[in-house]
Amino acid sequence: MDVENQNNLPLARPSYRNRWRSLFSAKGLYESLQPLFLLLYWHGLMVYSIKANADGKKELRHSLWSHLNVFFHLTLYIVCYTMTVMNNFESVAGYFFQSKISRFGDFMQILSGFIGVTVIYITAIIPKHYVQNCLQFIQEIDQCLLRVGVRIMYSKILRYSCIFIVAMILIDILYTAASFQILKSANEEPSLYLHITFILQHTVVLTAIAMFSCFTKLIEARFTMLHKVLQNLYHQWETRSIKTLSRKQKSLQCFDSFSTQTIASKSPCEIVQESMEIHQLICEAASMANKYFNCQLLTIISTAFSIIVFDAYYVLETLLGKSRRESKFKTIEFVTFFSCQMILYVIAIISIVEGSNRAIKKSEKTGSIVHALLNRAKTLDVKEKLQQFSMQLMHLKINFTAGGLFNIDRSLYFTISGALTTYLTILLQFTANSPSGLSQDCVVKPPMTSLSLPAVLINSTSI
Repeated sequence: MDVENQNNLPLARPSYRNRWRSLFSAKGLYESLQPLFLLLYWHGLMVYSIKANADGKKELRHSLWSHLNVFFHLTLYIVCYTMTVMNNFESVAGYFFQSKISRFGDFMQILSGFIGVTVIYITAIIPKHYVQNCLQFIQEIDQCLLRVGVRIMYSKILRYSCIFIVAMILIDILYTAASFQILKSANEEPSLYLHITFILQHTVVLTAIAMFSCFTKLIEARFTMLHKVLQNLYHQWETRSIKTLSRKQKSLQCFDSFSTQTIASKSPCEIVQESMEIHQLICEAASMANKYFNCQLLTIISTAFSIIVFDAYYVLETLLGKSRRESKFKTIEFVTFFSCQMILYVIAIISIVEGSNRAIKKSEKTGSIVHALLNRAKTLDVKEKLQQFSMQLMHLKINFTAGGLFNIDRSLYFTISGALTTYLTILLQFTANSPSGLSQDCVVKPPMTSLSLPAVLINSTSI
């Protein structure tokens, strides 16, 4: 028996490793995006699902059930939202802080959250063809990259999407569990409708951000591979000879998600022409992605800004001692809740901005590489092709906007910071200049009951 077990051990370990590797390996675009689309489909944010056709290839499919799935999730959220509104505008933040400003802030958060989630669900159905067109353009890009010697490692894309999705899920779970644990410590139990509304709102927002980040990563990666093709051509002209495949691969392996191979059979004019076609397809794919995420990004950023403003006000007012706190919650619990909620949406904005900024910066780098090639070109036909490429770069640029109102790049940080400072100054001045009656109303206190009613009457009479 011992000999048989020893003989079987070496055979069992490789099979286990192979299964683990096959779980995180992909051979095509749709296969690499399958976990992302599964998560979107599960939350009702995508009418498409990735399934294998008769030939065994993965492709997008949608059915009547997928539309019913979106309708079910949207209906569930609307019903729960309506019940929380009928329950005196119940919100999680309302259990911590009760004042005129906080009630207005709760109303704005509930309204913006409802509009945001509704818009995200609606835009998952109406402009669904933009997702299909974007992925079709990316497939054409990959075929063009193969013709110039670039082989894309889809397994790296799969692992990136899995890591990003898991990170977003963990952040959502930790924040939700911590919020309700703080309420439970003070013997506060929100209604079931508020549980669903609170959890669904943050989950939908983070899932939409994960999808946007994965799509911008796909576009960024294609620009990186295009740069490798042009840089390879530049190195060939610089050394006047084509290096061996092994040495060339070492110089082109700086981007871990892909491996690049050199093809010496194509002429420089053919490589430049292929690069122009790849660049045009990448810009068209980015345009399709921007059209799909346009309204979603506007609602997410607007909701995040509203929540950050009021949460920062609550925290600053408490830390500066402007409100007299008489509550079941300790100061550390109060500050922790609103700080965590604020940090959650700060992470959301950073994820959106950085994903968009990385893709834009990669696209801007193409021009410097093309002009470096133009300076080293010797033949007239290659110079003409590179000049055409330069003109194409002037007219074809990628950008991501929020509803067409503002661009999504790092300049958005300064815009939000300036607006946040202005609103916080107004709110703090309003509290500082308010009469004594208003400052008493700004006290943090538990929900009013019949037992606390006489004490409130006595306090109001003394005032």
